[in-house]
Amino acid sequence: MPQSTELPLILDKLGTFELLTRTDYAGTECIFTQAEIATNLQKINDLVAIVRKNPVLSELKGFDGRARIYTTIACQQEGIYGVPSRISFEFASWYRLKDGKEKRILIEPPEWSIYLNTIQPFWTNNFSHEPDFFAVPEKKETITPGIDVYDGECFVLYDPKRPDYWLPVTVKEAFDVAYSYLKKTSDELQWSYFKKMLDEEWDAIPQSDWNKHATRSGKISRVATLTGYPKIMKVNPAFWDTSKPKSSIQLITFRMVTNKKFLSQRTQEYLQSNSTSYHCARSEESLDLKFVKSLMSLIDNE
Repeated sequence: MPQSTELPLILDKLGTFELLTRTDYAGTECIFTQAEIATNLQKINDLVAIVRKNPVLSELKGFDGRARIYTTIACQQEGIYGVPSRISFEFASWYRLKDGKEKRILIEPPEWSIYLNTIQPFWTNNFSHEPDFFAVPEKKETITPGIDVYDGECFVLYDPKRPDYWLPVTVKEAFDVAYSYLKKTSDELQWSYFKKMLDEEWDAIPQSDWNKHATRSGKISRVATLTGYPKIMKVNPAFWDTSKPKSSIQLITFRMVTNKKFLSQRTQEYLQSNSTSYHCARSEESLDLKFVKSLMSLIDNE
């Protein structure tokens, strides 16, 4: 949600940029060596350099920019190999208080994030019955080999020579998981109700559909083969090239809205309302497919 203020933004103030370096971003439960982290950190620096070519981040006017490294996921999750991280680009807008003093917000400022080696994407619909199953938008386009975009704005960058990064979950797989999950209810009367509905739902699914790709549709199980619904997927561990160092970047995911008319209108609305999200919106508006393709240089495909 945008942060807004009636206090005027200081649009001509020259800003600064800082990479908030840390060496513990992989998480304490992750088993990576200090050398792997150090090498990975250099690759993050390379990423930051590419993103900073964005005209808003290269000009740095009206805000201070920061790149913050976050732990993204627990390493116990399915299919982890390379060092996972989230790089958050923060936009701390300057504005003027009523007494004339200049101020900026550094606590949870507006930001745009990019994820490295996070094979379970942050923008999916969770299939709540199974943490290692997730649902992705049905609409998918491969812009160029190694660049997929889902629903027009969810990007996945990868080495196209590798096996698929995700695999389809069958109707039977997903339904079995849903059945087991609902069976855990401690209320016997409620389980009796669930079981009756699940049995009826399963009996209505023809056997010819059991091995088809499941979608997040259906009834109480949320499992069926209906089109127009998110597809249930799981990680393909074979995607990772384990001959490469864990510090290498093999997968990049992020959300980038491609509707330029919407982005332009949003930017102008933020400016008119003195929203501290204005500069973040400007930055997102300036992103394009040329920028996306420039990120492919970070993918280790040798």
